[in-house]
Amino acid sequence: MATDVRNVEEKLDENLLAALPEGGKVVSVTPSGMSDYCNTFRIEVSMPDGSSQVFFEKVANPETKLMESAWTSENTTYEFIPEHVPRPVKKGSYKSRPDRHFFLAEFIEMIEDDIPRPESYMTAIAALHSRSMGKSPNGKFGFPVNTRFGNLEQDNSWTGTWEEYWTRQMKDFLQREDAAHDGEHHAELERLRPLFFEKVLPRFLRPLESDGRSVTPCLIHADLWPGNVKYQTDGETVCVYDACAMWGHNEVDLGVFRNPRYPLGKPYLKEYWKHVPISEPEEDVDSRNTLYMLRNQILLSTLYPHDHKLREIVVSNMKLLVDKVEAEEAAKNGPQTSTYQSRL
Repeated sequence: MATDVRNVEEKLDENLLAALPEGGKVVSVTPSGMSDYCNTFRIEVSMPDGSSQVFFEKVANPETKLMESAWTSENTTYEFIPEHVPRPVKKGSYKSRPDRHFFLAEFIEMIEDDIPRPESYMTAIAALHSRSMGKSPNGKFGFPVNTRFGNLEQDNSWTGTWEEYWTRQMKDFLQREDAAHDGEHHAELERLRPLFFEKVLPRFLRPLESDGRSVTPCLIHADLWPGNVKYQTDGETVCVYDACAMWGHNEVDLGVFRNPRYPLGKPYLKEYWKHVPISEPEEDVDSRNTLYMLRNQILLSTLYPHDHKLREIVVSNMKLLVDKVEAEEAAKNGPQTSTYQSRL
């Protein structure tokens, strides 16, 4: 157990000190980074041999599920790419305030204002996917706990097929997006929503698991925007953190790279495909990329409902996919005939 030797009135909680190195002395606690949903701190510990160890604490009150999500996601991700993920140390609750919950990890110094180059960024993501491919604990899609995108809970119930899993998540996300906008009427979104489930998802997900093809679950990070991937101080190796992990189709993690909100784009996708093969049918990869990008955009529209542009971006990309499927139907069978019908 460490001791808090700072000359401050409020010392670190006893349970947090117990998670720090035995014999260490806490000499500094400072805010670290920004979060809308919890408090984050950098904790420096002086060791008996004169060295220092530094830790990162995330603490929330009274959100215990947020810490469970962080702990399970970071531990599982660390298992496969330990060179890129801060080592998780402990999760627990304060002894002095049992409703206050913490997650503790190794603190990694990072370069804040430099988006990693495609080679560095995608090497870590490709390694996560390749090393975890086929290692889902039960061979299914999902995760042992429900994880969080911001403060939005993600239903990770284990599911046997990828189409069923993704369809369930999209239904849940769109329902919550609607609730976040207080049921505000949006005629085009209401027109597109049933077509999205009846036509788009079966069209671009079902072929992945048809005609002898299958999707092998791998561990995905599911929130790879540039704020969660930064260079370590060597300027070469990236640090990847704040996962809302799940076992799913590896291409989900590529959706964010298409999002015009972030300065990433095609160079990052091309770099990834150097390491991991495109899923068959390969000709659908661009449409699947748009489909997976929609997840990120729907969740952002839910988190920030007052930014109406975010909702319009969702509608625009949903319409793009619906129009594409209906154009295919019109060319093949006539405008009134649907090739795909939803199984759900």
